Amino acid sequence: MTEMSKYPWAQWMQPGDFISEKPSYPIGKYLDLFEDRVFAGCDEQVGQLRYYVYDPVKHGAPADRRYPVIFALHGAGGSLAGKLAVSWAGVEMFASPDYQARMGGAYIVAPLANETGDPKNPMTWMTPLPGGNLESYSPKLRAQLEPWLKENPRFLSLFGADSIYTTTLWAVLQEARASFTNAGKTVLFGTSAGGYGAWRFLLRYTQAIDAALIMAGAYLPSEADLEKIRSANLPLWLCHGKHDECVPFERMAQPILPLLEEMPTVQTYFPELVRRGDHGVASNAAGGMEIGQHCINDAIQQDLIFEDGQPYDERFPDGVTGWVKRNAG
Repeated sequence: MTEMSKYPWAQWMQPGDFISEKPSYPIGKYLDLFEDRVFAGCDEQVGQLRYYVYDPVKHGAPADRRYPVIFALHGAGGSLAGKLAVSWAGVEMFASPDYQARMGGAYIVAPLANETGDPKNPMTWMTPLPGGNLESYSPKLRAQLEPWLKENPRFLSLFGADSIYTTTLWAVLQEARASFTNAGKTVLFGTSAGGYGAWRFLLRYTQAIDAALIMAGAYLPSEADLEKIRSANLPLWLCHGKHDECVPFERMAQPILPLLEEMPTVQTYFPELVRRGDHGVASNAAGGMEIGQHCINDAIQQDLIFEDGQPYDERFPDGVTGWVKRNAG
């Protein structure tokens, strides 16, 4: 077996486990099905936004019925890869004929953040507006966060702060929906930094979102945030690996577990180890910095169904496509 010391989560592997370094689905195979568009802009700070669209009607789906709109935000650095960001947002496979059939059809909209690659001003979806603070969090949550924030004070601005992109993303979504023949319900996806952007978008436009799936989201919602989701009776699916190398599960998910368990429309997928379609433990150590356990969007893009047909989790036998169909189809 490969030297295990380079895997920070190796101690949680079980006998028979093996490392899997490549997704089982074909990255790039369906990117040509996405149309390249540019939103002219409505905010001086953000400017224009490029975005990609999959239209099922243009690919043979009947034009006389409504289809849900999946609106997906990629993780940090995704836009630097151009159109490949569609796959990094976890939605390329949802344009495949197989996934489209499972969902009963769906539009897909995947915008690109105006990322710079500059660590001092990266312009990811989690670039905050001024005003972040812990005032909206309970004393109990603050007590869990404050020791960590003393060591990492730069993250304080992210708590409770809106993203600079939120209103522009709303305008992009409205422009895309207006161009579709029959736009149905809206399903929000977000991964990593896109999870931050998705949370802030969801909290601003709660009544306009019909379901949301957030993967390894780099945002810890407050009790008030969760109450807003509860009041809206909104289906929310949170997915996060327990040994995520980039967005610590113990910071961004574990503190709110008791609250999530009390919310009837919330479901969670928090695996001990994130796996690929061949049942292997997800790793990308061969490609540089190890973030295999952070990329739970790979498992989502596998539809949470292994190549052999077995579900990743017995609670979700029809995968993500089934969840989209039930909640928005």
